[in-house]
Amino acid sequence: MIILIPVAFKSNTIKIKMKPKIVILNIILALILVPGLLLAQETVSSERVVLDKDSIVWDNSILPVAFYLPETSFAAGATGILSFKKSSQDKEERPSQLLFAAIYTLKNQLEFLGSFEFYADKRKHRFKGEFGYYIYSYNYFGIGPDSRAEDLEKYELNFPRFNLSYSRKVIGLLNLGVGYRMDNFNITKRKENGLLDTNRPIGWDGGFKSNYELNLFVDTRDNINAPYRGFYGEVVYQGSMQWFFSDYDYQKLDVDLRYFTPFANDWTLGHQLWITHATSGAPFYEIGHISTARRARGFDDRRFLAYKMATFQSELRFPILGKLRGSAFYTYNVMPDSWSSPLDDREYYSYGLGLRYYLIEESRAGLRFDIARGDGKYNFYLTFNEAF
Repeated sequence: MIILIPVAFKSNTIKIKMKPKIVILNIILALILVPGLLLAQETVSSERVVLDKDSIVWDNSILPVAFYLPETSFAAGATGILSFKKSSQDKEERPSQLLFAAIYTLKNQLEFLGSFEFYADKRKHRFKGEFGYYIYSYNYFGIGPDSRAEDLEKYELNFPRFNLSYSRKVIGLLNLGVGYRMDNFNITKRKENGLLDTNRPIGWDGGFKSNYELNLFVDTRDNINAPYRGFYGEVVYQGSMQWFFSDYDYQKLDVDLRYFTPFANDWTLGHQLWITHATSGAPFYEIGHISTARRARGFDDRRFLAYKMATFQSELRFPILGKLRGSAFYTYNVMPDSWSSPLDDREYYSYGLGLRYYLIEESRAGLRFDIARGDGKYNFYLTFNEAF
């Protein structure tokens, strides 16, 4: 069984020299939450069904979820995970998986979400999707590398989401696919006469996204939760469909390349290059952004937005004791005006340290705690599985 939990803990951004009490408070909070999450693993409701040789092996689990975010206050919910594969398949064969989660916060925020990844014929066919409804809030600092941290404002929104794609192997390890992506953004509250209200970028008052997708990918990783070796490469092209309800007219290209090299007794060096390019008609909430819990850790959430953006990150992962592992990482980010001279523009770095604890050694599903510095500040992350 593979545990994939789309919930992250991220502290408020702080300046160490200015607010040491907040640093201590975040560390204490992490120490309180970690044992609770580990205890939750022991209270999982789980069932496994194995029939005859040619039948399906089913694993289903229900996992309680609790976390704290400054922007959400305390939040609680549950995650249900169903994984399955044929009993005749090899133990190493990746199972299909269906996940559901429902989360409520004390600030009356709600998340209902699900995702699935189904495989057939020894991973020759893959169906992948995401669906959900969110009532949430995001940061907005402006667009481009010159946006200022002091211009931070928050806006509230709700939106349903539906993504679906199908891909199949065509030559060797190369997979080609098609898909559809839909979001209906309804911005319910923004600062009156604020930056968003004044600049009015495309999508400032919300809108309907309806895009077709073309994708190709190669995946030789030995594990998707915490790879030790292998390569992953994916290229996704999106085009808006104005003839199918889209409020926008734009194209977007995303490139994600990852490589993992093992050495010296379970030490691993991992690299990721992520590139995104959206044309000028894209809504501001669809263009490239950093930081996330998986990319450019250390910066504020959505600290930078840009139509062209590239991030390179490297991470050294190493054993400490038993199921406990450590990591050290850094990222390099650029937002060029032109890809012909991507290094001529302003550059941004972040770096950090982390701990991982394997909850399930066989699948390498684990708890991750990171502290990272970017833009002169620190952020904390408590979530599941490796960042990339």
